[in-house]
Amino acid sequence: MNDKFDFITNTLIIGGGPAGSTLARELNKYDMDNILIEKNFNYDKPCGGGIKSSVFKEFNLPKTLETKKITNVNLFSNLNSAVFNIKKAPLSIVLRKEFDHSLRLLAKEEGTNLIEGKYKSIECFKDYIIAKIKTNEKILIIKADYLVGADGVKSSVKKDILNVYPKSFLTNYVIVKNKSIDSCEFYFGSKYAPKRYAWIFPHGEDTSIGSIFEPNSNASKIFDDLLKEKDAKSYKKKGFYIPNWDKKSVFYKNRVFFLGDAAGQTLPFTYEGIYYSMRSARILANAISKNEPLFYEKKWKETFEKSFLSYHWAERFFLYSDFMSNKMLDFFKNKKLQEKALLYWDNKAKPISAKDIVIKFFKYFFKS
Repeated sequence: MNDKFDFITNTLIIGGGPAGSTLARELNKYDMDNILIEKNFNYDKPCGGGIKSSVFKEFNLPKTLETKKITNVNLFSNLNSAVFNIKKAPLSIVLRKEFDHSLRLLAKEEGTNLIEGKYKSIECFKDYIIAKIKTNEKILIIKADYLVGADGVKSSVKKDILNVYPKSFLTNYVIVKNKSIDSCEFYFGSKYAPKRYAWIFPHGEDTSIGSIFEPNSNASKIFDDLLKEKDAKSYKKKGFYIPNWDKKSVFYKNRVFFLGDAAGQTLPFTYEGIYYSMRSARILANAISKNEPLFYEKKWKETFEKSFLSYHWAERFFLYSDFMSNKMLDFFKNKKLQEKALLYWDNKAKPISAKDIVIKFFKYFFKS
């Protein structure tokens, strides 16, 4: 090892959540040397914890991490309700502290150098980067061919490189202790969450109630009303940010990649982040193994951009007003439409364009 550096590696990954840990595991498959930095091994990220059940087989994860399997989703709007059967593409609930910890340990067992420390700074050169990482003992100086910012929606790496944070929405949530439920519930419309949604999810033996806030709305007061309705007003509210996908998001600059929440890789409308972060990590590992940085953005867009655009426009169309939210739930009462929607959600059908969303809606509307 060069005396100037504490470590020299191919890829230095900042952030030990599902994105960073999965990237480390995928790089190990290519025998690519990597170091994974996580600032707090005991961190429990605020998160609904919903993830496609197929992820356990797809990424060779222990099924014991699943606390519940969801096969029915209950949908509510101001004047309507529907039960959405997702048995053909079920949803699993995980507890993020346990889930993230397990992923990091798997990466370590498979060859990753796992370090608890905080990213401090970076210097970018033509053929490598030099990063400073603060641990309890010292400041580590690490030289790497590439650095990956997988450090969340308030990414210090992205702020350093691009002088911006990823676009995001504020959410509030509470954890209702010792109240377990067996389904996921989504609430749409101005009564619950203007132009976004509120949720009630199982959270181990507890229940998570939360809401995504539309900027410049009275969403905070509306959320308080929802908590009162659900007898949860006495529980302490907490806040966190979730990414708002941006088509113009930067994937790579100066030997630095952005991944997961740091890259805004959260599906619009549903705001699924875990699964898409892990899939994105697999694409990035392939690019790094090829030593072709631009392959990452190219392959990601080929794989996901049309789906993300489809969900973006569906969100704007169906959550624009209470009328549209109510009509959306009418759709989901139709079993055939449920099956079609599942195919889109499970990436088994070709993404639908904004134009086709409108056309299909009005055909169904006038037919009904």
